[in-house]
Amino acid sequence: MKVGIDSEQISRMSQKLLNRIATPNEIEYVGKFGHVKPHIASLWTAKEATIKALGKSDISFLDIEILHDENGKPSVALHGKAKQQFASMGLTEIEISITHNRHFATSIVLMQ
Repeated sequence: MKVGIDSEQISRMSQKLLNRIATPNEIEYVGKFGHVKPHIASLWTAKEATIKALGKSDISFLDIEILHDENGKPSVALHGKAKQQFASMGLTEIEISITHNRHFATSIVLMQ
């Protein structure tokens, strides 16, 4: 089992950062909310936690996509180098949990 966790201050987030780290689907999802900074921070921490679980620092944030079902439950889709690393580690499952309050967003990723 591999674990990654990340926490970030919401006040540090910006639209410029979102445009740099997010896929078109993620940008569309974040745009549904009036106050976007908590959702940008959640996206950032989810991708950081995924990279940490994969044990590689050279994976692009765009190779990790955070999706949400109709109830808002997040899931992780891997592409490119992230997908290759996941497969090379013999992993088959990813679970993710994301939370935020007024000041911080935190994500944890479990892979097995």
